[in-house]
Amino acid sequence: MLWIALFIVGLLGLLAGLVPLLLNGLSRTNFAGIAVGTVLLVAGAAGVIMKPSLPVTMPHIAILEPAAPEIAPETQIVPPSESAPAAASEPATPPPNVRVVEPVEVPGPSNKDESQLEPTPLPDPVPVTTTVIPGAEPDPITGQPPAQSAAATPTASPAEEAAAVLGLLAPQQPKDQAAFTQAVDSAREAFDKADDTQRDAIQPQRAAAICKALPKPEVKGWVGKIQSMEADSGKRMTVTMALPDGTLVKTWNNAMSDMEDQTLVPAGSAVAQSLGKLKTGDTVRFSGTFFADEPDCYRSSRLSLTQSMMEPSFLFRFTAVEKL
Repeated sequence: MLWIALFIVGLLGLLAGLVPLLLNGLSRTNFAGIAVGTVLLVAGAAGVIMKPSLPVTMPHIAILEPAAPEIAPETQIVPPSESAPAAASEPATPPPNVRVVEPVEVPGPSNKDESQLEPTPLPDPVPVTTTVIPGAEPDPITGQPPAQSAAATPTASPAEEAAAVLGLLAPQQPKDQAAFTQAVDSAREAFDKADDTQRDAIQPQRAAAICKALPKPEVKGWVGKIQSMEADSGKRMTVTMALPDGTLVKTWNNAMSDMEDQTLVPAGSAVAQSLGKLKTGDTVRFSGTFFADEPDCYRSSRLSLTQSMMEPSFLFRFTAVEKL
């Protein structure tokens, strides 16, 4: 390795002298570099070829290695036969500050089945305080709870109550009103059961039945329930009356639509004075006039066919109203 290093250093020194020589010309520095490089190059080449032994030795470098763990001395196990007889006769004395723990027996799985095991005692019963409801004590002889005196009566909805009130008015209808409501109610049931292709024929059938039941538009002594009653800005009253079957007879709800028919009840009239003593929900007997019109025999206040048949409502002018 040393000769190879001399050869490389000499080669580099020779080149360091030759390159400036070629570029700048001969100088002392160039000459010295070429001479030293040549000597080192020749010495290195001779050393590589001849490989002479040199007295120079490389110093030994100690490599630090981790210290090996100390091995504890082996403990010699003495057979029982070789131990001293006195040690066998004397009980072993625990070393100081050492707590001797007695072995605890851990219950293991038992080979007995459930029928061979001892029964586990049940816990003591927990006292429970009971409250006796008055009137609900059991019979002392039979031990049965007392029978309910009366079942709870469900509360009827407002719609059911209104239907019940109208149902009570049905027997009080005059003949022409009963025939009118029968024609309207029958057509409503038929329209509800018919398909779309059959419904168009039901309206003229109902119109014919209404005109037959009520040949003249004037009625007298009909019964109904006041569904709504309001006064407009001119103190004229709008009235909606429900017949026993649910059909409505009503006035217009605005003066502009009522310019020709004059259904609104004018303030100060006899009808207005009678209505002033009544309220919504009162059952009354009334008189008045329908308006002849096609296609329902009398003018309907509904715009669509379905509403006219399923929720019938007719325009009406009231001439008399009195409470039942």
